[in-house]
This record gives sequence, C-alpha cells and structure tokens, in this order.
Amino acid sequence: MAMFRIIFASDFHGSDAVFRKFISAGLTYRANALIVGGDVTGKAIVPIIHKGGRWEGYLFGHKEEPETQEELERFKQNIAKVGFYPLVLEPDEAEELENDPEKMDAIFRQMMRERLEAWMALAEEHLKEKGVQLYFMPGNDDDYSVDEVIAQSSFVINPDNRKVWLNEMHELIGLSYSNITPWHCHRDVEEDVIKAKLEELVALLERPEMAVFNIHIPPYDSGIDICPELDEEMRIKHAGGQVLMKPVGSHAVREIIERVQPLLSLHGHIHEAPGFRRIGRTLCVNPGSEYAEGIMRAALINLEKGKIKGYMPISA
Repeated sequence: MAMFRIIFASDFHGSDAVFRKFISAGLTYRANALIVGGDVTGKAIVPIIHKGGRWEGYLFGHKEEPETQEELERFKQNIAKVGFYPLVLEPDEAEELENDPEKMDAIFRQMMRERLEAWMALAEEHLKEKGVQLYFMPGNDDDYSVDEVIAQSSFVINPDNRKVWLNEMHELIGLSYSNITPWHCHRDVEEDVIKAKLEELVALLERPEMAVFNIHIPPYDSGIDICPELDEEMRIKHAGGQVLMKPVGSHAVREIIERVQPLLSLHGHIHEAPGFRRIGRTLCVNPGSEYAEGIMRAALINLEKGKIKGYMPISA
C-alpha cells in the first residue's frame, strides 16, 4: 500500500493567515488529507470607527488610525490575520451596537459564518483538483452554527460525531467536545458524556487498531494537556516565581485510547502543550497553536502499510 500523508492542525481561532498557511502546507508537502481538530472561529469583533477623513481602531491595545482606503484595508487584514473580525462603523452605528448586545451578537455570528464560508470555498478551490481531502471539525469553543456552514460545502467533510474512511485501510472518528473548562464553552460536557459518545464511535470501527482518532480534548496526564493553573478569579497561579502547571485533559479520552489502542490520536485544545507522546502503541499528537501571532503549527504524519512511518512538527 502506498504511503498516506496527513497534515493535522488545530485551534485556528479565526486566523485567516493560519488557515491559508495550512492549505498551502497541504500542497507543499503533498498531503493526502488535511485534518483540523477544532476551535476554528475567532473570539471577538474589532470595531473600526469612521471619523471624518480617517478611521480609528485598537488591536491588542495599540491604537491604529488609517487615513486612506489602502491603510484601512491593511488594518482589516491585520485584524483578520490574528483571528478577529474587523467591523467598520460610523459613530452612531457604534453607539447603537454598544447599546444592543443582541444585535452585536448576531453580527458576530454572521461574520464568523462568512469567514468560514470563505475558508470552505478556498479549500475546495485549491485542494479538490489536487485530490487532497479536508476534514474540518469544530471544537468546544465553536458555536453550533459552525456545523451548518461546513455541511453546506459539497467538498469539506466534518468528522465530528461520525466515522469516515480516510482510505481503504484507515478509519477516522471525530469528537468536538471538551471536558468542563472554566469558561463553560459551547461544547463543554461532563466526562461521562465524552465516554458514552466515544464508546458509540468506537463501536462503529471495523479495524480499530488501524483507526485515527480526531478528538479535540487531549488525554489526561499525557504531556500534551499541560497548561497554567488558575485561581478562582481566573488568574494564573505562581509559586516560587514559577507558573504552576497542571494536566487538564480528559480521563475518558485516556481510558478509551488505552483500551482501544488506535494507530493515531489527534488533539488540540491546549495551545501551550505541543508534542508527540505514546500511550501504549498509540501515537498521540498535539501540534499546539500560536494563532494570535499568525503562526501555523501543524503535524505531518506518514502512514504506510498500517504503520506510522514518520512524523514531525511543521510551522509557517
């Protein structure tokens, strides 16, 4: 059987630059499949207020004052690059939205949808004729409207809560859930829910030992689930001048991996914990994320004759 190459990345959080680099990596490295592990939408709108002959907006606390259409477009691109959504407004429109949270939320959701629709079209344009399939899954931080956008694409496949075949040997199952986080995101659920859903998905597998898991939350205490510990007021804890770190992955995910021993298990969620770790025979992967810097972090994995023949981190 010929080699099958996967490029996996996660936690784009709306970054236009990261998604475009991901698509480019798929072509550059001649991948057979691109797999996305969740948390694909951005976190906020950045308002840009029109003030006479110029505009005014803030990005990461830095004030920007574009004076020409070219400068305005550049500012908007910089906002999209790091995952936010630029919204140009007249002063009265800005005041209206500030006083109408429901309308602002509706605009936010629409902008998320529009960017995802553009991504789906971009993927089809560049990947379809090359025979590269895109598997694009949401994560716990993504609103459920994301699923509707992906489903509208006749090319992109969402593996969440289902089984699909990557090729004649390898099946893929996906799960967008996370265990409960301090932020209580859209797809945060209890461990027993994660376990029950994974049991359902594993039961669909015909060759579990050859399967690829795409599970947003990493397995507990795997080394790819370590992040700073927070106190009750969501502040990072310190001791002896050092940041306190702790594992926050899913016990249910680890239990399933230990029992089923799939060939490969792909994860995201914890940006600060990139790495490749083994749980028994299963290679577990978290490429990490630096979306706010516009940096794409991904993992390249080669499968051949039912084995992992090589893997490495890549970035751009």
